[in-house]
Amino acid sequence: MRQGLVFIYLWLNVLTGQSQTLSSVSTRWSDSFVEWEIYAVMPQDSTATDEDEDAEEDSETPTEELYGEFKLRWLAIRDDWTEWDFELGEQRGTIRQKWKDDPTQWELRTYSGDVVTMRTMWTNDLTEWRVTDNSTTLNLKSKWKNQFDEWLVDDPTRGIFYMYTYSERDPRDWAIEDSLSSDVSEPMKLALIFLTVFCASPKQ
Repeated sequence: MRQGLVFIYLWLNVLTGQSQTLSSVSTRWSDSFVEWEIYAVMPQDSTATDEDEDAEEDSETPTEELYGEFKLRWLAIRDDWTEWDFELGEQRGTIRQKWKDDPTQWELRTYSGDVVTMRTMWTNDLTEWRVTDNSTTLNLKSKWKNQFDEWLVDDPTRGIFYMYTYSERDPRDWAIEDSLSSDVSEPMKLALIFLTVFCASPKQ
């Protein structure tokens, strides 16, 4: 049922011709949570021929493409989850805990100068986060307190960002439904993705 809803959502985004849409994130390896790949559905080519359009109509699903990744900075030291490197589209940068012993505060920095800060809404409660780049602020919340399979941003001004696992209690593969407004930056969206999978992943 979940995969069917994802198909409908992605196909509607393709038909409306919007820019690339973040669609899913998965672990690179089935037995490890230290490297992740981000996929997106790319916009249709406005110069496509009639034959191209006919072929696309015959396709069963929108085509996902690898759009980015994030991974532990120190892959050889797998018990250090405090520093990550990322690529997303043309952006590159780092995600770091602000303090080594405090997983409730993080900072994402792109090499082009963007900064996104992430911190929990409540002390020692990893189920609700405030994410901001100082021009946009979003609140990310887990649907459940004791299970991290579904996460949601529901902002009355900027829209909805919803993530959930394809299989219950399996945090290796996630669907992304991104209906946020165009003024929400990709680094902000990456921060939402990172927090979701970080909180849900076993640290191994």
